[in-house]
Amino acid sequence: TGGLRGMKWSLYEGGLRTPLLARWPGVIPAATVNETTVVGAVDFFPTLAAFAKIPLPEGKFDGEDLTAVFRGATTPRTRPLFWEYGRQPSSDEGKAKGVRAFPYPNEANAKSPNVAVREGDWKLLVNADGTRTELYDLRADRNESRNLAAEQPEVTARLRAAALAWRQTLP
Repeated sequence: TGGLRGMKWSLYEGGLRTPLLARWPGVIPAATVNETTVVGAVDFFPTLAAFAKIPLPEGKFDGEDLTAVFRGATTPRTRPLFWEYGRQPSSDEGKAKGVRAFPYPNEANAKSPNVAVREGDWKLLVNADGTRTELYDLRADRNESRNLAAEQPEVTARLRAAALAWRQTLP
């Protein structure tokens, strides 16, 4: 995790932040390091479609075309990124459907709330039932050690509402 809070099975940066290497001679500049642009897996489909000059099918996509980033720009995202990790079905429900429970980290400092949103440098985590809201400024605190939810009530309320509304759209 490079010293970041969290681990696999966590929505803290230690569980989400992953290096990405890309090579495409003549398209992606060699030896370029971009440590500012946030790219999510949902961005690959619209980005690769744009590189291939293939129009996107009708519909709404969570990701965005980041071809400029792969060509060397440090373009900020225009849309927030959302995550959810782990739904623990009740034992009866899980047994009836054959659903395995998701593993969670045992370390108290690594067990995050199960829904997260990142918008710019702000990252908010909250449980799907609305409990345990945490807000971090990743530019100032990439280790997510200082919860700013109480100090930034407007940002907290806006991102919490967005995260919970997004969560409601999931099956």
